[in-house]
Amino acid sequence: MSVERYFPFNNFLIERLIKLYGTPLQLYDINSMKENATNFLEIFSSHLSGFKQFFAVKALPNPYILKILTDLGMGLDCSSETELLLAQKIGITGDRVMFTSNFTSDKDLKLAFDMGVIINLDDSCLVNNLYSIYNKVPDKLFFRYNPGIGKTNSETLSNVLGGPNAKFGMDSDSIIDGIKKSYLLGTKEFGIHVMTGSNVTDINYWSELIDKIFELLDFIKKSGFDINYINLGGGIGIDYKTGETIDLKLLAKNISERVIFNTTNYNLITPIIYMENGRFITGPYGYLLAKCNVVKKLYDKTFYGLDACMSNLMRPGMYNSYHHISIFLKNNSLLKPANVVGTLCENNDWFAKDRMLPVAEAGDIFIIWDTGAHAHSMGFQYNGKLRAPEIAIYDHTFLPIRRRETFDDYISTCEPSL
Repeated sequence: MSVERYFPFNNFLIERLIKLYGTPLQLYDINSMKENATNFLEIFSSHLSGFKQFFAVKALPNPYILKILTDLGMGLDCSSETELLLAQKIGITGDRVMFTSNFTSDKDLKLAFDMGVIINLDDSCLVNNLYSIYNKVPDKLFFRYNPGIGKTNSETLSNVLGGPNAKFGMDSDSIIDGIKKSYLLGTKEFGIHVMTGSNVTDINYWSELIDKIFELLDFIKKSGFDINYINLGGGIGIDYKTGETIDLKLLAKNISERVIFNTTNYNLITPIIYMENGRFITGPYGYLLAKCNVVKKLYDKTFYGLDACMSNLMRPGMYNSYHHISIFLKNNSLLKPANVVGTLCENNDWFAKDRMLPVAEAGDIFIIWDTGAHAHSMGFQYNGKLRAPEIAIYDHTFLPIRRRETFDDYISTCEPSL
């Protein structure tokens, strides 16, 4: 399938960037990213009093990008020690950080406690682990709920993060256990976190999820506790095939109305709503540029072999996920089916299979779209593949925000040193 989509950068700029930095090369459209982030915050804040959005650092953990988003008013959602240290590095600590991890080490809990961030526990046993650090617990604690259901609108079944086949969260009894333990140890405010699906584009899903959460809140209330906060997690999806987006105003309105309905129905206090989206904020504004090394004919198929690979973008090979592909300076007048692959010694190192594309030749530049989330961040070094540079682009100017990794970087942690 071929889809006409608007590429935001002019030809001269792309040619200059390739000459300066080579390929593979990761580009970010900063103006569009900022506009989208600002629009997101304005819409949700207008519908939900006290609303906070914590950008999911895992999606795009570049300090330059994180600083842009936090300057706009977002917090950061961190899942590991390194992500916490990234937040600290750019001056974001305290309740501007939500720490959501799973099977968490005492070392990570201590760092989160020391930074004063909001800690979201994945299991009630971690209350005791947390208490053992300083013989106290935070004034505010969140608990991750697995309501027994999950959702995704992607091809990726592992994007279903709730239900009996997910490793995340607690059932209702464990939630109550965690709240009671932490209350007796000194916690004063409680929040419930739910993240049951990734890349969800069905607006109705959020209403169903909120209803499930409020069933839990009613159960908790009957045990004598109020819930002050609900973190709906991330998961708002993007359409990788068309570039179309969901109706944010309608989504925010539906969430607000469902919260009000359930609050009244169960006679509960009105909780403050948090979210922690990553993909929706930055995903559509990244572009991976790669050069075609070889055009190979094998049996009746055509293979375009790029100098990029799964190390630069894992999603298609790992999840069979779709990413739109175009070819720089090629029009769509003549389309033929082809496979787009990388250079790894792995047969799942694919970007597209039987995709209708313009006829290409060695040296052509392929553009892989929507790589602004879970692309560079999921990179790895199998076959000794080195990380690509990241470039932030503002209109017709650009700024390198991560240099290309080198062989010296690759062996720098080896001991004894070479």
